[in-house]
Amino acid sequence: MLLPLMIEHKIEQWGICRVEKYLSRKQPLFTQISDKRLCQFCVGLSFFIGFITTFVIVAFEIYLELLGENWLAWDNLVKLLLINIIFIGLELLLLFEIGFITTALLINRASTENHFCDKMKASLVRAVMELSEPIDNIHGIKPYKELSKFRYIKVALYSGKDILSNFLIKAVLQKSISRSSVRVYIPLISTLITGFWDAWVQQKALREVRLRISARIYVLNQVTLHKQRSVSITYRTALLRSIAVRQSYKQECDVNLELFYDEIYKQAPITLTDIESSSLLLQSLSQLNPTEYNDVIDILTTLLFFRHRLTVNEKKLLAQCGIIQQQKINPLLA
Repeated sequence: MLLPLMIEHKIEQWGICRVEKYLSRKQPLFTQISDKRLCQFCVGLSFFIGFITTFVIVAFEIYLELLGENWLAWDNLVKLLLINIIFIGLELLLLFEIGFITTALLINRASTENHFCDKMKASLVRAVMELSEPIDNIHGIKPYKELSKFRYIKVALYSGKDILSNFLIKAVLQKSISRSSVRVYIPLISTLITGFWDAWVQQKALREVRLRISARIYVLNQVTLHKQRSVSITYRTALLRSIAVRQSYKQECDVNLELFYDEIYKQAPITLTDIESSSLLLQSLSQLNPTEYNDVIDILTTLLFFRHRLTVNEKKLLAQCGIIQQQKINPLLA
């Protein structure tokens, strides 16, 4: 277990260095378009990269077939292996670079007035590289679930998708197409599949980056607001329990929720037991006056949108709080 964690840490540090490099560079070309449009452009570029790199691999395969080369010859197998390793590696490297550049652009836009600490930048890098958040026990909260033993072979499975898609497409279509002259070009279809796959993965990663940045800005604004207000202990108790329950429901560590809890706790330290208990949260909410109740519920509702979609438990919690109508669009990304 220690070796995979060390490898993951090294990969994360490499990603942070790449983002830091791009943070120091100004990109006036993209200042006039929105964050959403910027991410859409990068998703399109990711499709092009996946298409081109896979096209080179497939073109070499077709070239050997047209020459009538023996596929079982060792020299051909070595050539194919090298071509796959080189261009799949190039594909992954370019996709990560696009993610790092886009993340740096989004950080520069969002952090003009808000300071993003190193821990936040590391979280954004992990979003780009689809790495899990670190396993911590925050304030007695245990938000993590048991690690999957398969998560460390994610990159290997991702890299092997090109070879696998080529094989499956070729096997299926060659059975249904009779003309041998047409069947030779069947693997070209996999170039489109790879392009769409890379675009989907990049879109998913960049959406998570945007969500975490929006969540950080929301938390910083809330912290500033609460520093200017004088609220009751009952209110702070309900708010802390809301943050804790939301963290436990998320089933992974969240640097923004951790910051929010820290800042509210420091203003007036309160010792709470069973802070992950949703029933105790509901009990705390019932002790608030209508104004305080609505305020905490608004915050809790927004915290639940720190992920893309609400889970069954999160929807159930909203229903228990009296919220029946639920937004279908994440307000942090609207």
